[in-house]
Amino acid sequence: MSYDQLMALLGDWLLPGSLVAIMASMGLSLTPDDFRQVFRNKRALIFGVCSMLVVPPLIGISLALTVAPTAALAVGFVLLATTPGGMLSNLFTDMAKGDLALSMSLTLLVSMLYIFLVPFYAHFALLHFMGLETEVRVPLGAFFWNIFSITLLPATIGFLIRMARPRLAIAAKRHLKRLATIVLFSSFGVILFDQLPVLRENLGALLWITVALNLIMVVVVTSIARFAGFSKRENIAIGVEHLMRQEGTAIFIAVSIVGNNEMSLPMIMNTPIALCFVIAFVAWARPRSARGDPVGARI
Repeated sequence: MSYDQLMALLGDWLLPGSLVAIMASMGLSLTPDDFRQVFRNKRALIFGVCSMLVVPPLIGISLALTVAPTAALAVGFVLLATTPGGMLSNLFTDMAKGDLALSMSLTLLVSMLYIFLVPFYAHFALLHFMGLETEVRVPLGAFFWNIFSITLLPATIGFLIRMARPRLAIAAKRHLKRLATIVLFSSFGVILFDQLPVLRENLGALLWITVALNLIMVVVVTSIARFAGFSKRENIAIGVEHLMRQEGTAIFIAVSIVGNNEMSLPMIMNTPIALCFVIAFVAWARPRSARGDPVGARI
């Protein structure tokens, strides 16, 4: 297999296939009660959703417009900042003794809204930074279908299997997610190898912009936790949700839909950096939750 064939296999099959499997495993984990939970805590849910849809995109777009070193990397930072919270946010919320039901509701609802919003964000970024009409031609309708086909559709199928065959769903989800995660991170490695020259040239800028994105997000999150007036457990759930991203979906847009591997570098760089930030946030929030201190009272 030639190098070009390997990259085509990655963009056309391995990357989208791993994301379909991850979303299907998420659907296999869902029950009707998870959807009912969405409406049990309306005030914190509405606040968290509105914040997720406004705050990270504003920060990411501002950084992309002012300090991104290349047009492709600027688009990548926009894609990164506009992704919803990742599935790991539920795990870290639970570890920090946060409101797990709220965390799952935020992840589920924002992910569904993301399907309809990300094509507009992506088109804005491509048009502004790269000249959509002359360099990249991706119809808006194709964006909707491609995002739908690797997110909501497999998650729905997984959910229906869970309802019809719960034992099969429980048995299959762990193995499916493990295999998909291995393929996804292997794809990250191939993309990094393919983009080594760009990475060497822009490593410093990529690193400090990604750190700045997460640091600003931490300040915003702790400010939200301090002034929003929610419970400690709700504040933790909202905070963790802001810090974890669904980088895989954004990489799929960059590599498989747009066909530009360079755009995926901010997402790959963000994966370990955001993990460090969220671990620090959990370590900071967990003892305060146990003692009853107001999360967000001081940084």
